[in-house]
Amino acid sequence: MAVRRIVAIVLPQLACELVKQRGPVSPSGKAPLAVIIGDDEERRAALAAGAEREPQAPAAVIDVVDDEARRYGVRPGQKVVEAAALVAHLAIHRVTFAEIDAALGRVAEVALGLGATAAIQLGEQGGSRAGAPRSGASRASRAGDRAASEARSPWGDGPYDTVWLDITGASHLVGGEEALLDELGERVAALGHRARLAIADGPRLAQALARFGAPDGGRGADALIAPPGKCAQALGPLPVQALPVEREVASFLVRLGVLRVEDLARLPRAQVAARLGPRTTEVMDLLAGRDPVPLLPFEVPRLIEEEVLFDEPVENAESLLFVLRGMTSRIASRLSARGEACGRLNVAIAYDRSIARLRLGDREDDAALLLEDEERGPSLRFHVDMPVPLSDAGDLLRPIKTKLERIELAAPAVGVHLIASRIARARQVQLDLSRDRSVDPDSLPALLAELSAEIGAERVGVLEIADAHRPEARSRLVPVADEAATARSSAAARARAAAERAAAEQGAGVEGAEQPAPEPARLLAQPIPLGRVGRGAIVAVDRHLYAIERLSFVMRIDAVEWWTPTPASRDYARAWLVSGAPSGRAAPRLGELRSSRDGASASSCGEAWIYVDRATGEAFLQGWCE
Repeated sequence: MAVRRIVAIVLPQLACELVKQRGPVSPSGKAPLAVIIGDDEERRAALAAGAEREPQAPAAVIDVVDDEARRYGVRPGQKVVEAAALVAHLAIHRVTFAEIDAALGRVAEVALGLGATAAIQLGEQGGSRAGAPRSGASRASRAGDRAASEARSPWGDGPYDTVWLDITGASHLVGGEEALLDELGERVAALGHRARLAIADGPRLAQALARFGAPDGGRGADALIAPPGKCAQALGPLPVQALPVEREVASFLVRLGVLRVEDLARLPRAQVAARLGPRTTEVMDLLAGRDPVPLLPFEVPRLIEEEVLFDEPVENAESLLFVLRGMTSRIASRLSARGEACGRLNVAIAYDRSIARLRLGDREDDAALLLEDEERGPSLRFHVDMPVPLSDAGDLLRPIKTKLERIELAAPAVGVHLIASRIARARQVQLDLSRDRSVDPDSLPALLAELSAEIGAERVGVLEIADAHRPEARSRLVPVADEAATARSSAAARARAAAERAAAEQGAGVEGAEQPAPEPARLLAQPIPLGRVGRGAIVAVDRHLYAIERLSFVMRIDAVEWWTPTPASRDYARAWLVSGAPSGRAAPRLGELRSSRDGASASSCGEAWIYVDRATGEAFLQGWCE
């Protein structure tokens, strides 16, 4: 039976990283940072009230600090007023429990590509509570959990900064456990997080090794990869704070000279058990290298959502694009781990309530920009459709950037909500070793997505052969769809085209066989009326006069689309036009002849494609021939 192997992904600076992803933490961008983890309702209420920045109570307790603030002496557990006395320019921000849970969920999602089960909390063992409640917990239970975690060791239920991954029997697929840690570290770094990784025989053992083991960059130490069955020896060099004991118990052991876990393991078990408190059984199991606590599987959401709330309102598109760049990068990492791609991005930019209503009022021209939402208030909403599902971060950002640069914000933005919908399976392109230079298969779809955002999705597509007699109706623009759907819809058209080419090739070698009718090289968007024509007739095109030197009959269509109110009966011909400008004025060359409708020019041979309506006898210029 294989030994269970668990990876612990500890994110010690998770709250600080979430704040920095919103934008600069201060006007200078270099101020030390302290973070308070608070309730979702309080922060939303403060931002919705129109405050430029959420106020921090002087008695509030700091939960996380960055390295710069730690160098100034700021520590977690200090009150805001105490930290401000140490560092006058300390930047204090708030992160909600929902943001913490969402960030851990993203890490679990990208980690699932390397293991069978990912978790952001532990299950229960023997009826005792081994994990912390997550996003579904109430506000009261959150406050109780925080008070309880402050009384315990930092190893306990809080802080919420760990993701576990079960890699039992899966590490050999990527070249071993060391290669798996390297790959996992790259995936977490792509989300913008700095992680400490460790592998052990259980989740709590791996978490202790990751938190208190060798620092980042020292993965070669044995402490970060505990050999199977030897986790007790790997846990020995760690401090006693790595065990799930209360703070008072850990302080007592340190005063006695028991500094490391191996020192505690050498003491008599009966005397140790009397001093460890309510978690004696858990501690004794860990000292023996046993950790049977199960993982509570993380459920991957179907839709991919990213949301960022700003402490200070944003009033320009450049700042929004900075935030959206990070959001699309995280979405791309999650899509890559799933093996999927995105077909639509829905963007919602939450406005400041008071300023939005003051500026917009009841103006009808801005009514489309002001959409009320019970939770987020007035917001600007739009979506970007991808003609082909995409998964690259740059490809996802470009169409949003194109559309956002053409929109003027009606009020300062206090948040951005991004949803990736229309999730589809990503295309897998087989490697081609026969070419000197590979071609990116997503370059054309990315260009189509950017053009769709710029000129509209209805104007971007592919030409499809249609079954019609009129030359101008034999092709139409259809939206770019999934490859399978496009293949099914155009299979009949391709078969007809192949049959026509085969018939043309076969008839070309038979003397006297009927040749296919010539086709115009260029068609005008709207035909130009010429009146009644014949050999020697004078026609006016683009305010210039031209004479028809000769006419060549091509084909006749009779009562085409007879079931419609306007059936077509036409005679098609090729006409050779020569200059017929008034005296004293130089006529333009035929190659410079241009239509007054769409600017299409005639070919160098001077042949025009015209048709005569048999019902009225009127002629129309419809295109040009090569």
